[in-house]
Amino acid sequence: MRSLPIISLSELEKASPEEIKKLYDVCYEHGFFYLKEHEVSPEIINQTIEVSRKFFELPEDVKLNYRQDIQKVYPKTCRGYSPLYGEFLDGAQADPKEIFDLGIERPLSEKPFTGPNVIPDDSIAPGFASSHYQLQNEIMTKVTPKLLKGLALALGLEASWFDRFFTDPTLIQRTIYYPSGMGKAGKHTDNGIFTVLIQEYFPQPSLRVHTKEEWIDAPCVEDAFVINLGDMLQTWTNGLFVSTPHEVIHRNSEATRISIPFFVYPNIDAIIEPLGTSEKIILKEVMLKNFVSIWETREGAGRAKELV
Repeated sequence: MRSLPIISLSELEKASPEEIKKLYDVCYEHGFFYLKEHEVSPEIINQTIEVSRKFFELPEDVKLNYRQDIQKVYPKTCRGYSPLYGEFLDGAQADPKEIFDLGIERPLSEKPFTGPNVIPDDSIAPGFASSHYQLQNEIMTKVTPKLLKGLALALGLEASWFDRFFTDPTLIQRTIYYPSGMGKAGKHTDNGIFTVLIQEYFPQPSLRVHTKEEWIDAPCVEDAFVINLGDMLQTWTNGLFVSTPHEVIHRNSEATRISIPFFVYPNIDAIIEPLGTSEKIILKEVMLKNFVSIWETREGAGRAKELV
């Protein structure tokens, strides 16, 4: 495979047999694809990219007012601002990128990854919070349910099979700032069910994907998201669908770059049984272990240790 295939979300919603078969094939072979006809507002996407860049251009001492250690959710590393060289995705070296993480706004809770966001208001970063929440709503209502339906049908299950696990889904929403000429996200796999990635358009590709044969570039495609499967779905399907290693190298020496990934997980209390087995996997334990690996032991994200 020299380029990622394109899947139509509109055709998945119609349960088109051809599109379902195409989805099965790409999930089985590569776990990475472009998603078109998603109906998410391009105005909200562009606005969120713009306000994100303006936030990251603020003085460092202002951004640090929203750093991880003042967040209210446990673990604190799942929300807030992290400066350059704060995250170790590949376990070998820190990434030259800045990030801001948020989640679905919830009341303070003892459950991990659940609670309120500490996020700048309009007096500090005009439109930052509102744009991200608008985009979050679009992704979680227009994309996630339809993609889950398509995945269920591709697996030969009832269209609504995943619904009971996503009545109150867990989300890690991230905006990433790659500095010009040096931005990078190290080799890793994602930890969740799937990731919806919005790339700011650049003619030169930054995202690289490891297919079964080789590393390939994943250029920006107009009006398309990139979808990649996470380790949790690979586990849930008992290895049938694959979670694929990837990295980002932003080579453009004249412009910074914004990316906005949505890491989608089931309900935080979900217990997953890999298909065809009686094994039980507790979602929150898997998520917490992954965050320890990235932020505390610095072994990397997902299966990063296998890739270094």
